Amino acid sequence: MLLVCLASIALLSCEKIEPVEIPEPQKEEEKQTEDNNNNSNNNDQTITMVMNITAGGKTITATLADNATAKELAEKLKAGAVTVQMKANGFEHYGPLGFSLTSHNEQVTAVSGDIMLYNSNNICVFYGNNSWSYTPLGKVDSLSAEELKAFFGTGDISVTYSLKQ
Repeated sequence: MLLVCLASIALLSCEKIEPVEIPEPQKEEEKQTEDNNNNSNNNDQTITMVMNITAGGKTITATLADNATAKELAEKLKAGAVTVQMKANGFEHYGPLGFSLTSHNEQVTAVSGDIMLYNSNNICVFYGNNSWSYTPLGKVDSLSAEELKAFFGTGDISVTYSLKQ
């Protein structure tokens, strides 16, 4: 048995080994050009969609979620702004969009800044917390709960949603 192992090792050591070519390092400018070409040809890149929310003469922005429902909303907003009569209930302002979107509800706890779709046709903007079954639409950019509540006020308000140009 030992003799067979030694004979196998001896035969393997006689096998011709092909040299491996190691490529030269790319110059920085060549690498950058190649990276740019790869990025410009990548159709799977995520495009951030930003929505304006206007109420009482003031405008804030929100980043739309990366999901089919938010993309569907963006398509509607490309056709023109949507004005919604929104009601307050202590932790959110909500109102009917005037059209339905495809919902993909999930049980979530909405927190301040969350924008959710409820019942396929109501938009909700939260400045408090609530656990329910919603479809995420986006998130208000850079406002605290107090700032967001002050933006909407305590009563009913007309709110216009549009895509940021």
